[in-house]
Amino acid sequence: MKRILISGIFAAAVILSACSSGGDGKAGEAPGVSTTQAAAETAAGVSGSGAETTETTAGASGGETAETAAGASGFGTETTASSGQEQASEPAGEAQKQAAEPLILDSNEALKAARISIYEEMCEEAKLDANRTAEVGAKSMTYGEATMRYSLATVGEDSGEGYPVYIALHGGGEAEKELNDSQWVQMQLYYYFSVKNGIYIATRGVRDTWNTHFNPESYPLYERLLENLSIFYHIDTNRVYLMGYSAGGDGVYQISPRLADRFAAVNMSAGHPNGVNLANLYNTPIALQCGEKDTAYDRNLETAKYDGVLDELADRYGRNGQPEGYIHRTFLHLGKGHAVVDNDKNRADQKVIADLAGWLENGPSETEATEALNTNAVDFVTAYTRDPIPERIVWDLSVRTEESDVETFYWLRAPRTVTEGVVVASCDKETNTIHIEQNTANGPVYAMVNDDMLDIFSDIHVTTADGGSETVTVTPSEDYIRKTIEERWDKNMIFVGELELPGCQTEN
Repeated sequence: MKRILISGIFAAAVILSACSSGGDGKAGEAPGVSTTQAAAETAAGVSGSGAETTETTAGASGGETAETAAGASGFGTETTASSGQEQASEPAGEAQKQAAEPLILDSNEALKAARISIYEEMCEEAKLDANRTAEVGAKSMTYGEATMRYSLATVGEDSGEGYPVYIALHGGGEAEKELNDSQWVQMQLYYYFSVKNGIYIATRGVRDTWNTHFNPESYPLYERLLENLSIFYHIDTNRVYLMGYSAGGDGVYQISPRLADRFAAVNMSAGHPNGVNLANLYNTPIALQCGEKDTAYDRNLETAKYDGVLDELADRYGRNGQPEGYIHRTFLHLGKGHAVVDNDKNRADQKVIADLAGWLENGPSETEATEALNTNAVDFVTAYTRDPIPERIVWDLSVRTEESDVETFYWLRAPRTVTEGVVVASCDKETNTIHIEQNTANGPVYAMVNDDMLDIFSDIHVTTADGGSETVTVTPSEDYIRKTIEERWDKNMIFVGELELPGCQTEN
């Protein structure tokens, strides 16, 4: 039996981090006609996307306007852009006082209680951080030379589990600042009227470049945004969604595989993949939408091809000869160009190509077999809830944000020096087993564990596809709990210890 000691094994993460964007610079031009901010605020038209004009007030959706910062704060009290400073002056509360008492970590039940109490204590402390409260108040964050601004609006009521979060990325890209500003203003209402309940956020690209949403600094800023939402707003971190149009679609392609464990589902509309590797979307459903005649940069062809790429990934990482994971749906809109309807609040069916492989082989045709389907992006993503501790994970370590300090992916962890190889691992609580199907990483990889995942106080069995087997035990650590909270501020992904995984070639 091997005993795994936790103290000192996990380096504290610095969340504000940078990364490289990837991509080849082909896509991301402005989708359609630019409008002024005043026109967008009064007409809510969509950045050349062909969607209908929407109402100018939030009344139809039961929420506030997209310019209003509102929503429930971290734990029960309402916060707005102006109330963050007020919250910062409040006492930390009972959770912080109780945390001073020695924690007893002698059972799975005690571990669960400790994870909750420590998280609440740390959130109260984080609300006193002047930098964070200023960011929330200004709806603006800076990393290095890049600043990300965002709008925030709350729709409906908190069900008790926390608000779902919808993050929307605007079109534009390599264009004048005024055009990107107008595209951002329009995105503040683009998907908004399809949201029935949740927090709707539209981020402004950090630079007026083709990769406006995935500049190197963009990734740590998304991470910071999600941290602040978790700390100051009552959100459900298992229901965070990402959507984008045109240059925003480019962003969805690049962001989703690098931050796949942050999102429950994503929607890409009218964007270009720029050769992105989507292997990390095993547990993250994605919708791909494009016009059949959106020929600029071959967006239409690339969209259809990436439907096949996702099929191939499901086959490659399937089990027992059956495809698995990589839930996806591709809507290639019949006869449409760069403007497709992916946000119809009335959910009117849209005609899409039924046989994408046939379409690729035979070329566009008005007589192709079609389907009439609801292509509303909000409806697609809302159908899914993230499993924060999925039974099985596929992690391609080459798809990491290069300069980021975040080391974790779901319940796996690898130091930032590990940038090659693939890990395929599964966990089984009934047998208290972690099984390694493949681990070709060029450095150490660890499985982080907690009481929701395994019985921490029983032997943990580690098996490999090539017949290896060992039994280990893990000693829970309060320090480890705190460090995993600091890593991502996600109440549903807090771990108590870890164990190193053996190397293994694929069993497929």
